[in-house]
Formats: sequence, structure tokens, C-alpha cells
Amino acid sequence: MHTLNLFFVALAALLLGACAHTPADDAPLRWHPIVSRGELPNGLRYNLIPIDTQKGRLDLRLTVHAGSVDEADDQVGVAHLLEHLAFYSHGDATPDVRQRLQQAGWQQGRHFNAVTHYERTQYLLSPPDGTASAELALEALATLAFAGDFTADDLQRERPIVIEEWRGGLGVAQRMNAKRTAAQRTGSRYPGHRTIGNRQAIEAARLDALQAFQQRWYRPSNMVLNLVGDFDPKHMAEQIERHFGQAQRGERPSREHLELPLDTRLKVFRVQDSQSGSNQVALLMRFRKLDIREQTLAGGRDRLLDRLALSALSRYLRRQPLEEGIGSLTAVKTQIGRRTGVLAVAASVKGQHHEQALQTLLRELQRLRQHGLHDEDVAAAKGEVRQIAERMLAKPTPRDFDAWVRQLNDATLGERVLQEPEAIARNTRINLDRIDKRELQQRIVGWLDSPDRVLQLSAPGGVQLKLPDAERVEQQVQHLAAMHLEAPAPPAVQQEVSIPDLHGGTPTGSIETRRRFAREKVEQWQLSNGDRLVWLRARGADGKAQLRVDSSAGFLYQGAQSWRAQIANQLALQMPPPGWTDEQLKAWKQRETVQLSFTQGPQRLEAQGSAAVDKLGSLLALYQARQTRRDLDEAAYRESISELRDSLLRRRDNVRSEQEATWRSVKQGQDDWQEPNAQELDALERSTLEAQWRRQAAAPVTYYLMADLPERELEVLVNRHLAGIPRGEPLISTAKPRQPGQRQASLAIAREPRASLYAGSFQPHPWSPADAARVAALREIANDLLKQRLRGEAAGIYSLKFDSELSPEHQRIDSELRFSSDPQRADELWQLARQTLSALPDSIDEKRVAALRRELTRQEALRVKDPAIQFNRLILSERAWHDPRYLSEQHQLPAALEPKALKRLARQVFPASNEVRLLMLPAQDVGS
Repeated sequence: MHTLNLFFVALAALLLGACAHTPADDAPLRWHPIVSRGELPNGLRYNLIPIDTQKGRLDLRLTVHAGSVDEADDQVGVAHLLEHLAFYSHGDATPDVRQRLQQAGWQQGRHFNAVTHYERTQYLLSPPDGTASAELALEALATLAFAGDFTADDLQRERPIVIEEWRGGLGVAQRMNAKRTAAQRTGSRYPGHRTIGNRQAIEAARLDALQAFQQRWYRPSNMVLNLVGDFDPKHMAEQIERHFGQAQRGERPSREHLELPLDTRLKVFRVQDSQSGSNQVALLMRFRKLDIREQTLAGGRDRLLDRLALSALSRYLRRQPLEEGIGSLTAVKTQIGRRTGVLAVAASVKGQHHEQALQTLLRELQRLRQHGLHDEDVAAAKGEVRQIAERMLAKPTPRDFDAWVRQLNDATLGERVLQEPEAIARNTRINLDRIDKRELQQRIVGWLDSPDRVLQLSAPGGVQLKLPDAERVEQQVQHLAAMHLEAPAPPAVQQEVSIPDLHGGTPTGSIETRRRFAREKVEQWQLSNGDRLVWLRARGADGKAQLRVDSSAGFLYQGAQSWRAQIANQLALQMPPPGWTDEQLKAWKQRETVQLSFTQGPQRLEAQGSAAVDKLGSLLALYQARQTRRDLDEAAYRESISELRDSLLRRRDNVRSEQEATWRSVKQGQDDWQEPNAQELDALERSTLEAQWRRQAAAPVTYYLMADLPERELEVLVNRHLAGIPRGEPLISTAKPRQPGQRQASLAIAREPRASLYAGSFQPHPWSPADAARVAALREIANDLLKQRLRGEAAGIYSLKFDSELSPEHQRIDSELRFSSDPQRADELWQLARQTLSALPDSIDEKRVAALRRELTRQEALRVKDPAIQFNRLILSERAWHDPRYLSEQHQLPAALEPKALKRLARQVFPASNEVRLLMLPAQDVGS
């Protein structure tokens, strides 16, 4: 997310308060004044947001309130197929919509796309030349929405691509989601109407079924058109009228089928898969409620009541003492349709304690019924929302272009009003004062009293899971209801956390040498302990000081086992300073507004930190405390080892691990990944990890700092916190270089009826900004060509991913290609991909390069103003040349994109001499 705080977005979406000056509860909510709204005589509604923050940019989204759940029983998959076929519409022109857009230089996936959901279909256009293509964009949207003149041949041409999209979406996540949907939405149309349908339905779909669906649902009165961009709203409204006004009105179809059909039974479901580790017991209450999308003050208040009730319930559940074998109690609420909701209360299970988890869940819900919420839980829930509202009023957050697009789209999908944040905040404050504990308790009990319930149990694959009998569960509920349960313990009185001072345990050091680069505003300081500091004298992101720290303490170094090095690093860098508690560290970081995190790779340990400039000393002090820790906490050590041992025992399906190990071996020439077994974990001692951590902490580092402050102030901080940290010798990496040559492997172990191809190649090449930009441009060209050949011409894949990067760390071009397909066509498509990549130099011409150069010029105009990008470029420059020249030469990047240089480099993007490949095929027992 860009400039809009995520909490503000969530509050706006869930609360939807109204303007405080509106007196009546049934008064409609007011739209943000920036939005120009209109409705054509045929019922099409449109919303326009004219902004010029990005000159000439335009974004269009046409939402059709119809999706897969609107299909008849003999139309499964039709909604999604229609989304594909709509681009074959012609209207009054000879080329179809897709051809017209591509002829104008638009790229599918980047400049035009579409997506189908359960309840809606969206068409998204982002013209490459912005408002200059407004006429073309509106004409295209109107044609695909209303023409309906695609043919049976078009359907046959697109059918294989949709089948590949279906095939690509298969996997454990899809299977588990399907089972959860079948449980949560049992009795409704949702489980039988996946957004993509199924293979049989796709293969059997008829043209007349698609046309019938479009005629019923693609009506102007069932659509909303959103435009955000640099345009005159009056002129844009005239264009919309011209292109969309000719369509016939038609009544908006009823959608009562979106609601859950409720009953009075408890239904029990198993949600389990051989490759899933989910371990949970969940009780779902399904109920009717007020129309969630009612856009009045009363509707906003009701949504706030829901939010507060769920928050108070969640706080209550988190506080309850849990027996061994149960990890946590949580609550989630989901809206289905306009007037149906689901409350899910879940207990996470350790091992096979499902019966115990169910008893705990039922008991705690009954205890809540008997004794109600605590005042403290209600006050905390309301206080959290009030705090957000006060911040919204005190400091309104400006929206950028993407934020306006996102929020207008969210309002359209939710069929709600896009309001001013200040109006939302004012109404929230008013309603908070009018909602009390009694009303929240009634709302929760109303959810719990629903007679329509679903019990859902999951366990890791391979674990025997016995489902409880529904009648027996009902008896348990009645038994608990007849008991008098002890009142829950009140919330613990929040003791004010005593925050210690963060004292450094190292002597003061000094700055020994300095080197200045006036043009780039950069200084290099050599510290007395051997470390280096590179300082960019400029404001960091959000005006804060930004810190990066590099060391050679990756997890692959001489004298260490990688898994031990990782455990040692995590324990040392995630624990509070010696003598501190977790609560004290959290409170200190909040007070000091300091962020510090670490990432360990095979060859490098990196720290990333930020703080307000006046708190930079606190950030450096925390880093010093992390680096000078000598011992590891015994309790944290034992908990970490126990969790790792449990994770080894939970593994039931080794498809993914075998695939990853084989790909590492094929790609690198060897598999250097190390993983412990149970015996090694049992034999591990804390002292071994402490010794490994001390070696890592002693590795010299380079600090990169972006901050605008006086030099003398920084000198004092560096001498006090950094220059005295004891250092030793750099660690010598044992990471082996990637081995040249051709290698391939095939595994027939996949659980899905598809082939997945992973291919890669590399070429040693020195890093430079110009060549990095050229490789990025070649990646774009290669992706377009591969999609055109494998999808557009061969109709063999739905999506693929081609990555190519000039790695500054490895000084080589690394490229990878991945796609999935019908197993029978995998080799054919691989050969086609090879031919396409080998012919890459011949596909480069001035027209294509000029378009890429224009786009890079546009991007660079933004990047030179982006502090995060400038900081990263400083780091790249220092790593490559030990000076900041990249910052003063970056304006030359667009000029680096010229055909001759790109042709020369294209031959190195995917060289056949270093080509490797892994083909994943279905196991023998997997059907097609």
C-alpha cells in the first residue's frame, strides 16, 4: 500500500460512517466530493475521479455484478468462459477487441485484463498512453460488454487456454479451499460453482449457454464503470454516453440465490488433505442479518456494532486459559450475499487433541453466554477504533493515484459509498458513544444462538481423524448449557511496563578516515574496529533515517552447519536484550519509534532499520545490543528445538521437499541444503549455537545510512554505538558457484493432472546499471514473445513466468522459465519456448525498444524522487565499485536501451550451454 494507512482502509471499509451533520438515521451516506457520478437512461452507472497527480494517466474498470454463483446448474464455468470470449467481440469493427488493443501497442495482462469471482466479473484497462486512448478504451469496453458476437470458432480457440488456467490453479490450496467452501457454504450454490468451473464443464460448454448468460446478466443496469485519471469529467461523461448509451436497458436480475439457505441442523465436515498441515476444530454459526450494504447512518452503525462485537469476542477468547494440546482460540466473521453472515470460532490443535479442543471451544462459548463480556474487553475494542478515528481527523492521509483507484474499486465491489475519511471518523466517534456492552453482548449471543451450525475439523495429511457424531455434540452443548460454569477471570490489570535504559556494553571507538563525494552527497568513514560506514546525506523514506548493515555472516560459512547457523542467528537476533522482557522491548520500540530486522541468506546477513532522525541513536544502540549479545536464552532455545522437532514429525507428504531438492541439484549442480534429523536435534547443545553466534557477530560489517543530520551529531552516535563493537575476521563462504553444463531431471510424483516445467540458464557477466536495465528490458520482451507463442499461437498454456536478472551479487545473468501444461504437450511446448528464447535477438527492433525506452524514462522520473530506490542504488554502487557513481549516472539509463546493445546482450539471456530443466509429472495414480 502506498500512502494510505492500512488501518484507515480497513476502518473505512468496515465502518462506513456517514457525515455527522446528517440528522436522520435513514439518511443516505454522502459521496466524496471528488467523485463525479452519473447514470445513463439505460441504467449504467459511472463514477469519475479526475486527478492529475500522474499526467495523462488513465485507469478504467467495468464491473458486472454477475459471477459464477449466478450460473444456472447447466451453466457451470460459463461466467468465466464468457470473460475470456468477450475479448473476441467485434461490434462494428473487423478486428476483435483483443486484436484492436494489441494493434495499438497494448499488452494483455499489463494494459488490459479481466477477472471472474463468485459474485462479479471485472474488466480492467490501463492504456499505455493514458487518456490519449480514452476513446479506444471506452469503445473496447462497450463492445466486449454488449456486442456478444463471438463465435463457436472463438470458443474452440479459447477453450484449451481456459483448461490450462484450470489446470494451473490445481493444488493443495485449491483442494483445501474447495473443502472449506463446501463446509462453510453447504446447501448453497457456491460449492458447485467454482469461478473457473471444472474440466468437464469447460470442455462441454456451448456457445448458446455463454450468449444466454451474457443476455441475462450483462445489462447496463447491472454494471458500474469507474474511471480515474487526468481528464475533464464533463468531456468524459459525454464519451461514456456516446459509447454506452445505445445499449438497451433491461431490468437488473434478482440475486436471492446469493444468500445461504439456512436450516436448524448441526452439520459435521472433514477438511483434510494429504499435503496440508492444517490442524483445527472450528464451529461455524450461519445467520440472517441486516443488509450489509445499506448505505445509511443506521447501516453504518450496524456495521460498526458487528466490528466491535467481533473484536470484543476475540479479546475474550484470547484471554481464556487453554489446556495442553490447544494452541489458541480465534473468531472470524464472513459476509455472504447481502443478508447472510457466518461466525467461525476455531481452536487450533496440537497433535491429535481434537476432542479436547472441541470441548474447550463449546465450554468457553457457553461461559460467555452465562457471564457476558468484561467491561475491559469492550473498552479496549472501542478504544482501538476511537484511536484510529482520531488519527484520521487529526492527520488526513493524502491519496495517490493507485489509492484512488483501489478505494473507488473497493466501494464498487462492496456496493457502497466512497466517503471522505473525515466523515467516516466523525460518525465513528458519534456511534462509539451510543454503543454499550449490553448491545454488543446481544449481538454476540444472537450469532451464537443461530440453529444453523457447521462443525469443521482438519488434521495434517495422513493423521487419522475421527469425526464426532452430530447428535452427541448437540448433547454436549445441552449438558454445558445446564451447568453453572465458573466466571472467567477478569482481564489482568495492565501494569505499566517499566522500560530499562539501553546501555551499551562496549567501549567508545573512533572514525579513522573519511572520504567525501560532494556531487552525490556521500561520505565514507572507516571505523576503528574495521567496519565501514557509507552515509548518504539526504532524507530517507518518510523523512526517517534508513539503515542497512551488510556482513559475511550468511548461513553457509566454513566450520558451520547451515541449519545450526540459522537457529543461532534467529535466537540471538529475535530475543530482547539481556535482562529485558519481550514486553519491555516492545514498549521501548514503540516509545522510540524504532524498527530493526535481520535477514540471513547463504552468503550475507543483512540488517534493515529505520527511525526518526532524532531517534537514530536509539536505533544504533539497539543494533549494538543485538551484536554484543554473548549468550542465548535457555527457554527460548528449548522452545525453538521443540518446534523444529514437531515440524519434522508433522511431515506426511514429501512431494514438495523432493521437488525442491531435485531442482536445487539440477539448477546448482549439487544440493548444498542441510536439514537436521531428530537425532541431530537431540544431540544439539546450546553452547554449540552460542559459539556459532559469536563467530557470526564478529564478522566485520559495512553500514549504509541515509539521513539528513549534522555531521557532528552523527560522529558522536557512531563513536558511541558502532565503532567500538568488537570485530574479528570475515567469514569465508562455503556456497559453491553454480556449475556450468546441461542437466535435466523428471519426477512423476505430482498430485495434480498437469506437467510443471522449471527451466533455467545462466551466463557470467559483470554487473553494471546499464546492463541491468537492458536485461530487465529483455525480460519484458521475452515474456511477451513466450506468451504470444505458447498461449496465443500454440494455445498450450494459460500463464507462464520468465525471470531474468543481472545479479550484482553473483556477477551473472540468471534466467528462469516456469509454466504448467497438459502432460502430453510438455515437451512440445518446451521446444517451442527454447526456439523463442534462442530467436530473442532477432525480435528486437527500434519500435519495440522505443516503447520500452519511453516507459523506462517515465519510471526513472519517479525513481529519482524515491528515497528507497536512491538508497538501494547507493548500496549497489558501493558493492560494485566502492563509490557512489550510480547516483550521478542514473540519468543515463534510458539511453542504454538501444537495439544494438540489446541484441548483443540477448544472446546471453538463456544460453543453451548452461541449460537445466526439471519436469514434474503426475504420479501414476493421478487421473486426467
